[in-house]
Amino acid sequence: MQLPGKLLLSAAALLLLSLAFRFYRNRSPPPGKIPPGEQRENRDGDGENRDGGLRRRRRDGGDKSGNGLGMRHAALRGEKSFPRSEEEEEGEEVDSELALIARKAPLGLARTERELRTKQGWKLGIKAESEVGVEQGSYPGSRTGSELGNQPGSRLGIKPGTAGPEPSQGSPPAQVHLGNCSEVLRWAKARQLRGLQDEALQVMSQHLLQVLRSPHLYGRLNAGERELLLGLRSRGRPRLVVADVPPAESGHRRGRLCYYDEDEDRWCQLCPLPAEVAGRGCAVCPMFNYLFVVPGGEGAGRARSPSRRVLCYDPLGDSWSDICPLRQARPHCQLVALDGHLYAIGGECLATVERYDPRQDRWAFAAALPRDTFAVAHAATACDGDIYVTGGTLRSLLLRYDARRDSWVTSPAIGDKDRTAELLSAHGFLYRFQLRRGAGGTDVTVSRCSASARLWYPCASHPLAEPAGLRCAALGSLVHCLGRDFHLRFLADPVSPRFGAKELRPFPAPHGILLPAVLVLPEGDTEPPRL
Repeated sequence: MQLPGKLLLSAAALLLLSLAFRFYRNRSPPPGKIPPGEQRENRDGDGENRDGGLRRRRRDGGDKSGNGLGMRHAALRGEKSFPRSEEEEEGEEVDSELALIARKAPLGLARTERELRTKQGWKLGIKAESEVGVEQGSYPGSRTGSELGNQPGSRLGIKPGTAGPEPSQGSPPAQVHLGNCSEVLRWAKARQLRGLQDEALQVMSQHLLQVLRSPHLYGRLNAGERELLLGLRSRGRPRLVVADVPPAESGHRRGRLCYYDEDEDRWCQLCPLPAEVAGRGCAVCPMFNYLFVVPGGEGAGRARSPSRRVLCYDPLGDSWSDICPLRQARPHCQLVALDGHLYAIGGECLATVERYDPRQDRWAFAAALPRDTFAVAHAATACDGDIYVTGGTLRSLLLRYDARRDSWVTSPAIGDKDRTAELLSAHGFLYRFQLRRGAGGTDVTVSRCSASARLWYPCASHPLAEPAGLRCAALGSLVHCLGRDFHLRFLADPVSPRFGAKELRPFPAPHGILLPAVLVLPEGDTEPPRL
């Protein structure tokens, strides 16, 4: 009885296994999977299912080794960290056509890429390997390719024997100017033409104020390109420039803008000042390597009246232009540049402050000076992200402006009531220059204060033969102190600040008031006129 029972159980088990196997074979395949039989048929045929199988595998990211064209273009798209431009969006459509061609032709990778270059070159902007040979600086009118590119004559980031992007539809413009620099930059970036990118950025840096005012131009630049514009505009050797402002009298000679040549200890003329820049009450300040000038008044003699005009000098183009006028006419004001904005502080019997935004070309009121604090003759400078103001009616008081909070606070007192001629900053220190008259003559005394420690102490002095006013400008660690008959140099050293032993050549035959500043001047081929 035991043997027949075992045989019966074995037969039942075999029957169950056969039923389970039939059920497994007859079940429907999951979505996206091809039955083994159909895979064998498609391997031998060229029907529609074959394209579908390849399409599914391409949609999953190409082959496992990552050598597929679809995976490579997807990786390039993922590396972009800025909004895509129109050319990049067109590149996505081309990417789908690349994958479609790769599905239809079972070719090797090298043969597939060669076929793509010949068939799709008109849309992708690429050519065969033998046609790639564009070098930097080879375009008509291109100067910056050899100056700002990687190396003169180097291929545009293209290795020998490989294909790279090159324009096949159209050609680069013969001259890049402000009207087409944005489109040229995008066109060059899409094709990785470094020399042409540098040339477009160079043009933008030469017209920085116009670029800042245009969202169409400045809004399309990334953070690195915006910093590069400032670097290109300030590329060169800083020089001391002086505006010789004549009296506001009819028949008087026009003023002049000059610079000091340190190598030969001489003064050279840049250009004449506009006729509006005359008389007392003018103010100057450099920002973005432009020189901004507030004339202070207009007219001559008794007909002279306060002016709201603001002029701007571009040393790269050697030209003058007007920017948005002030909301209030403020002669004898102080101009200070801070964080890309220009501040017009106070003025004759004014306690208001205006801030200029170059992106909007507009002046707006900021926090006013404390009431009855300053009338005229104050001095101001920027240090460690704040603006410091002293002088006026309360000569021993120092005010600090916090731009983040738009408010004024009182800083430590200076300690004496001598008139402050100039207030400058260098290496985190505030330097106060004063003229002290005594029985033995006049001295230029310097006191300094750390912006963090807030403690004033005297650090240097120098005797003067003629107390004929004092104007200063900081060129790095060197502070040039100018008067009608003297030219001193003060070293703002953090450890040992001191005056230089050698007196430099004074400004020759000044017409009026001297207003110094610092600008980066382009190197010219012609010899400038000497004074």
